[in-house]
Amino acid sequence: MLTSTRKSYLLLLFSAVLVLLPIVLLVIWSVSDHWMYPAILPQGLTLKAFSQMLREPNFWPAVINSFVIAIITTLISICIALPAARYFAFQKKLSHGFIEIIIYLPLILPAIAIITSSQVLFLQLHLTGTFIGIVLIHTYLCLPYAMQILLESYRQLGEGYHLTGQTLGAKPWVIFWQVTWPLLRPGVIASGSLVFIVSFSQYLPTFFIGGGKIVTLPLLLLPYANNGRFSLASSYSLVFLVCTMLGVYLLKLVIGGIHRGTKR
Repeated sequence: MLTSTRKSYLLLLFSAVLVLLPIVLLVIWSVSDHWMYPAILPQGLTLKAFSQMLREPNFWPAVINSFVIAIITTLISICIALPAARYFAFQKKLSHGFIEIIIYLPLILPAIAIITSSQVLFLQLHLTGTFIGIVLIHTYLCLPYAMQILLESYRQLGEGYHLTGQTLGAKPWVIFWQVTWPLLRPGVIASGSLVFIVSFSQYLPTFFIGGGKIVTLPLLLLPYANNGRFSLASSYSLVFLVCTMLGVYLLKLVIGGIHRGTKR
């Protein structure tokens, strides 16, 4: 028993190191002035990278745009995935394997091919350079994540609660809000959080469909990382991390805070 507990603590410690080490390196890089090989630590510390980041004219618009696009994408994805996942979970005609292929098809196909072909269509529909166009392409790429999580949630939930409510004479919307929604809420929170993170981090779809008119945090972050400006890239990465954590927290607060029916 003692050995098992010790192994669990060691595994937990190892996992914590794997998670925290990249964050620690980002913090060090963001405040480093000169950090050249073979020095183990930076030769100087400065907040110049944060100051330059905050002076960037597109910084706050990028943060706001990222939040708005990710939140709208999350809401649309959940609204589509909830009824679709319920249908696929309880239908008897299609096999589970075929359903998995349908759900993951947007992720199986090469992303660059989907985005470039979508750009041609969006140009014809005058959606390039608009929030609607970016939200649509994000929803297309994020919907499989929401579908898969909610599909498994519905399968674990089963049809028993819904059929019991129907037997007792409850209307479908009453069954959903009083029975299904409280039991399904953990899956909705998980799917919404994942969709928010994936949408918030999208670069290529935003770059191509946005046409450079709508700036998000990934569009500001990646050029600095590719050009070797690691201090600025790390500063933007920390802001990116804080924003995604804040977005996930707000989603959990909103979805988890709406209590209907009986808690499990």
